[in-house]
Amino acid sequence: MDKHRILLVDDSPNELRILMEILKDKYAIVAATSGFQALKMIEDDAQIELVLLDVMMPDLDGYETCEKIHQISPDLPVMFVSGNTQTEEILKGFDVGGLDYLTKPIDAKLVSRKVDVVLDERKKMHELEDENKSSTDMVMSVIASAGHLGTVLGFLRSGLKIKTPEGLVSALFDVFDGLNIDACVQLRLENRVINRSSDMVMTPLEKDLLERASQMTSRFLEKGSRYIVNFENVSVIIKNMPVDDEMARGDLRDNLMMIIEDTNALSMKVGQLGADQGAQFSEVKANLTLRDELLDVVATMKMVENIELEHKQKSLDLLDDMLLELEASFFNMGITQYQEESITQIVQGRAKQINGHIEEALHVEENLAALRERIKVASELLS
Repeated sequence: MDKHRILLVDDSPNELRILMEILKDKYAIVAATSGFQALKMIEDDAQIELVLLDVMMPDLDGYETCEKIHQISPDLPVMFVSGNTQTEEILKGFDVGGLDYLTKPIDAKLVSRKVDVVLDERKKMHELEDENKSSTDMVMSVIASAGHLGTVLGFLRSGLKIKTPEGLVSALFDVFDGLNIDACVQLRLENRVINRSSDMVMTPLEKDLLERASQMTSRFLEKGSRYIVNFENVSVIIKNMPVDDEMARGDLRDNLMMIIEDTNALSMKVGQLGADQGAQFSEVKANLTLRDELLDVVATMKMVENIELEHKQKSLDLLDDMLLELEASFFNMGITQYQEESITQIVQGRAKQINGHIEEALHVEENLAALRERIKVASELLS
């Protein structure tokens, strides 16, 4: 295991040797004899974990050096070493960011124990920061997943309102936008194919890949940032899957499978709905045609009925005129009373028969009129 790296800073070589003897067995020691040299070493060596810093140094004293150290590395702990034990000096050390204050002459056991404590606390702090970062990442991942799940659920709910294939494709790309996904989609219906891309214009290569995807025997294929999903009626190419975050990739993969599987099911519904609408349109068109035909039949029957009534009335009028003319002509025929009565009986008998036939025809006309009304009602129901 690598030793913790400590920087000792003192303008006195003798003081440096004392500290090095105390700490060299447990720690990796580097040393500087001035504040400026210490700053240069900290800039060049990111492995330094602790600085033991003398206060009284020429050019740049310990307090100024500490302030500049924290400009370079804000979290690097600094312990002051000084022969000045006045409270004001100790407080000044804390004011500039010192973590502890060791007084000279050096107590080896005290120095060793305090260094151990500082480095142990630093280790715990880093572990806590890592845990916090991990927890934060997890929380952010959960929040992102919840947001993605909300987008997915919104799409699943909207499926109840989607009526057309175009509406289905638009809803699918709304979800992709919410998930920050660039994609190409092929939706296969009974009588046509819809291709669409997030970039609006689909390249020939993308079209070829979608055609190949539609022939896949497996449900999905992954290659770097590309993710291809294929169902019976829909194929999707995702062009920007995350490659460095496996958790995000897995979460997105699960959501995509739900979305695309639901899209496949909805494609069957909207396709059938379109077919049903076409059938309904054909049925309505046929009904309208039948209605028009029935109305024509009603009109024709009415016309025939009127003509027949007119002819029957004329026949009755002619028959009445014939009887009147026959009676008037008897005076000029020179026939006997018996002959006149016989002829009159024959004519009246035939007239009675004719009237009977006319009555029967009128009864038939009543039935035709009733039929005409029924046809008229049927045509109105088809409207």
